[in-house]
Amino acid sequence: MSISCISCNYAITEPLCANCVVDQVKVWFYERRIKQKIIRQINSRLKDLLNYVDELDFFVTPFEDLNEDSIMKCIKCNEEMRLMCFYCVSNKTSQIVKNSLKSKEVIESFEESFNTGFYDYSLDRVENLIVKPIAN
Repeated sequence: MSISCISCNYAITEPLCANCVVDQVKVWFYERRIKQKIIRQINSRLKDLLNYVDELDFFVTPFEDLNEDSIMKCIKCNEEMRLMCFYCVSNKTSQIVKNSLKSKEVIESFEESFNTGFYDYSLDRVENLIVKPIAN
């Protein structure tokens, strides 16, 4: 028995949390020449995404009682995992970033750095994965 992502309904197999995904995007920003106004706008939307993910239930392994040891931890930061998979977080993060950037070169650099085509392709057939605008 496996635990499914709340967004795509696939099994959660990559134990990397939303905070670590977003942190990598933020590191990427500071290595590029992007206007601070755009970065602030993207950071605000990414914060909204993280708040949404933080409201989800924890990823609890199905064979354990609910205790500290039964909650899956992120392999990078060792924080508790929520019920949204790495792929959905990456996809939603990618859409936020690409919708906010204007420069084709910067978008292409982002797509290359984060392999966004893989996540878009892997998830585009999932009916309930429509990314809704994040409320401001």
